[in-house]
Amino acid sequence: MAAKRKPRKPTGNAAQDKLLYIVHQIWLAGLGAASKASQGTPRLLDELVAEGARVQAQQRGAAEKALRALVDTVNARVDQVRGQAADTLSNLEKIFQVRVHRALAQLGVPSGEEIEALSKRIDRLNESIDKVAGSRRRAARARAQLARKAAAAPPAH
Repeated sequence: MAAKRKPRKPTGNAAQDKLLYIVHQIWLAGLGAASKASQGTPRLLDELVAEGARVQAQQRGAAEKALRALVDTVNARVDQVRGQAADTLSNLEKIFQVRVHRALAQLGVPSGEEIEALSKRIDRLNESIDKVAGSRRRAARARAQLARKAAAAPPAH
């Protein structure tokens, strides 16, 4: 008497469970057919082998199609998870920037915009100082030139 095997535990995927069940049934049918054919005529064995090859070719195509569908599903899910991870990372980056900005503001550290505005103001002040210094130099030269002319001119009697 042949020992019965325990059925496989369901995987949770109905299509996969059905495919495994069908493959198992085909395997058992093949073993039974081979056993009966070996007891019968060689022609029956040849017919069964040919039929088995035909069924195998059909099942291989179905299995490849199912595998391609599974790979496509996995790739789509990976792309979806990758997109969600990128969105989450972007959100975390924004939250981090907001918190760092808030902490720096509480510490009194000026923002980039404030530093830029201050730099522009300093540039304008430097330009003004250069203009004033240039005016003072010109005025000093003019006074010195007048003093030289006055010293070189004969004294008025």
